[in-house]
Amino acid sequence: MARLVVIGALALDRPIRLNGCPKPGARLIGRSLEGDLAGQLGGGGANAGVALVRAGHHVRLSSIIASDAEGDQALALAKAAELDVSLVQRRPGLSRTTLILVDPNGERLVLHLDPEPVVLSPLPPPDDEVIDGLYLRAPYPGAQAWAEACTGPVIAHWPGPGFHGPCDIVVASADDCDAATRADPLAAGQAVFGNRLSAFVMTHGAEMVVAHLQGRSIEVTPSPATVVDATGAGDVFAAGLLDAMVGGADLERALKHACAWGAIAVRIEGSAPVTGAFRPIVP
Repeated sequence: MARLVVIGALALDRPIRLNGCPKPGARLIGRSLEGDLAGQLGGGGANAGVALVRAGHHVRLSSIIASDAEGDQALALAKAAELDVSLVQRRPGLSRTTLILVDPNGERLVLHLDPEPVVLSPLPPPDDEVIDGLYLRAPYPGAQAWAEACTGPVIAHWPGPGFHGPCDIVVASADDCDAATRADPLAAGQAVFGNRLSAFVMTHGAEMVVAHLQGRSIEVTPSPATVVDATGAGDVFAAGLLDAMVGGADLERALKHACAWGAIAVRIEGSAPVTGAFRPIVP
């Protein structure tokens, strides 16, 4: 069991399963959870953290949530999933409403309703507890100090504006990268995260995963998987990568392990994979 920290969102996701794919002029029918837009555990930090917990790790989730009833519900769901929420902070105001529209192919569209600007307070400084690995899903203020305190690998989600701390590997979806980043991913990553960054891992949905290193690349093709719900699969992929790196795997093996975790995630209906069986890397 490793002692890990995940910095990222904790939220209530409201899934709506559609009877067709969104397109101009379409008239669709949606099926909501429990028929009333009920919320379920979600958010990028929670998605990754739950997978790591189910693999047997102790995971502290560092997040910032609203001090309202929905924030209370999200916090209770995180505790029920055995996440350590001692680093979760509360902020004034209301929670944001997030709809997850899932089409018949399992692809999802994330819709944030009426988002209002939120001023985030800095995270508390690191304590004396050892951090064996860290996943930076959201560049909250103060995250740099936690990355500096980590004694193991630091993996970050792309893009990471405002974060200039140490980072070993960045994970990105090709859809989130502009032409300049796709042309030279490692250089783009090092411009944001610094020269400690050794690999820029780019995913392409169900297609090939490519790790861009100095002067070479590693390509891994995921095994075919029946997609039920792709929500959170990228976060679970990054969690699998962290699990493997903490376990001492080399990058190619870590990528294959991360792909296996991602394949599990897309077969699960929902955001945070509370019913998934994620096996830790075997040294």
